[in-house]
This record gives sequence, structure tokens and C-alpha cells, in this order.
Amino acid sequence: MAFVSAPGGDIPEGAEEHWLEGRGGVKLRVLTAPARGAPRGSVIVAPGRTEFIEKYFEVIRELQARGFAVFCIDWRGQGLSGREVENSQKGHFVSFDDPVNDLATALKRLADRLPRPHIALAHSMGGGIVLRALQTRRVELDAAAFSAPMWGIRGLSSMAKRYARFMTSLGCGGFFAPSVSSKWKPEPFKRNPVTHDKPRHTRCQDLISEEPRLALAGPTIGWVAAAADTIEAFHQPGALAHVRIPILVATASDEELVDNASHDAVAAQLPNATHITVAGAKHEILMEVDELRAQFWAAFDELAARAAPAP
Repeated sequence: MAFVSAPGGDIPEGAEEHWLEGRGGVKLRVLTAPARGAPRGSVIVAPGRTEFIEKYFEVIRELQARGFAVFCIDWRGQGLSGREVENSQKGHFVSFDDPVNDLATALKRLADRLPRPHIALAHSMGGGIVLRALQTRRVELDAAAFSAPMWGIRGLSSMAKRYARFMTSLGCGGFFAPSVSSKWKPEPFKRNPVTHDKPRHTRCQDLISEEPRLALAGPTIGWVAAAADTIEAFHQPGALAHVRIPILVATASDEELVDNASHDAVAAQLPNATHITVAGAKHEILMEVDELRAQFWAAFDELAARAAPAP
């Protein structure tokens, strides 16, 4: 199908939609878009939970203008990619290793469109997936930028983790997690936890209204268990010592969703990491007001200047 569009969300120049098959036969939707002019490399955009390719059209265009080819993926279980549970609004993973493998497969199959160096631009849950890919050496990157990465989840207690793992072991992993929304509803701007920028917030809501299949509600119990397993693996001593590529970690000061303390803990394990805090930003730094986004882009440009493909 054609890409979904909304006012202010122009389709990036030369963007192409690809359909691939991931583990278990799940259909995966991927975008590639060429650089403007001679390419200086490729950026691998890894969206967060509930997000989809079209939400990143503005970011993709900005990356193209910087001279990068761009890759972006609808993770299994969201966007227009295939689901593993019957209810399409359930955010579900059996394991975070599945999207990691999906990412590795897609990058290999589309390698001819993605000149090196490869720089990841990973937001929230996408940050968890990309770091897991680096930790397990299933994706080879030359640098990585993490925006409010999901390396810890606010309010996810030890008891909640035990409950999620126990219920998953009983075969209930496909049920909605307790106290989450079981149906997508339009989010009022005044109460949103992710951005101070009304036009960008409205654009995302308009995209979902235009294509209801983009809607996603709360996560499943199985997703919670899988997320807990992945996050805990990051915090094991020495777990990330081999990840020596240049890395940028950007923390939002007004965060309500992920655990900012986890950024300090993980960044301390990464031998070549720069950690910044975007003062005044909510969770979606790249969807924030321009003056806050500019802080991230300045740090990203510094990172990109340091990226070089492995010999």
C-alpha cells in the first residue's frame, strides 16, 4: 500500500516500501530512502513502542538533507507489520530477540541501498532493541544515537516483573497487562507525556485517524516479561564492555515513561559513550519543539562526524 500522509508529514523524497518475512513468518514493513546528493552513510531509524514509519517522515527528511540514506522499520506487532496475537491493538513480543532478528534480516536484505557507515537512531523501545542487537552482536553498527532509550521502565517493580513472568509461564502472555488501555483512544494534547509541540502531536494523531491499523493500545503481559528480561541483561556486570563504537545517549529531563537512572547506569558501561540531558524535553525528544530538538541534532551531528566503518 502507499504510505499514509497527514498535513506537515510529507513523504520523504525517493522513499520506498519493502515487505519482508521475519521469524515465524511475520510480515515486516520497512522503508528505505536515499540520501540527497553523494551519500555519507546510512541511518537506521528504530522507532519506539506504538510508533510507525510515517511518524518519522520529518526526521527522515532531515537525515536525507544531512546526506544520509535512511532505513526505518515497523516492528512486528505495530505499525502495519504483522501481529503475533489476534487483537491487532495489543503490543506484543514473545521475546525482544525476535525484533532484533527482524532488524538483522532486514538490514542484510536491503544492504545494497544502505551505504556505510551505519548509524542507528533509536528511540525508547527501539533503543532497547538496538542495544540488545549490539550486545548480542547480531547487528554491526558504526555508531549509535539513543533518544530516551528504554533501558528501564518507570513503575515496573520487582513484583510486577515476577507476576508477568509467572503469568507468561502459564500461557497468559498474550493477555493485556494489568491497568493498561485495551483500546487506542485519541490522546488530548494537554495531558500528553511525550511532547510540548502541539503540531507534531496532532500530526501523529491525524495519521492514526487516517489509517486506523496504525493504532496500538497497551502492552501484553508477555511484552512486559520480555522487556524485563532484556533490560536486566543490560545491567549485568561487563555485559556491554565489548560495545566500543561511538554512542550518544540523550535523556529527556521531563521524562514520565522510561527510567532516566538507567541511562546513567548503562552509559557508564559503554566505553565510548557521550551522555547528554535535554533540559525541558519530554519523552519524545525528536518530536519536541524546535529549540529542544536542536540540542539533540547538534549532538547527533557530532556523533556522525566520528562514525567510521569498521576496517
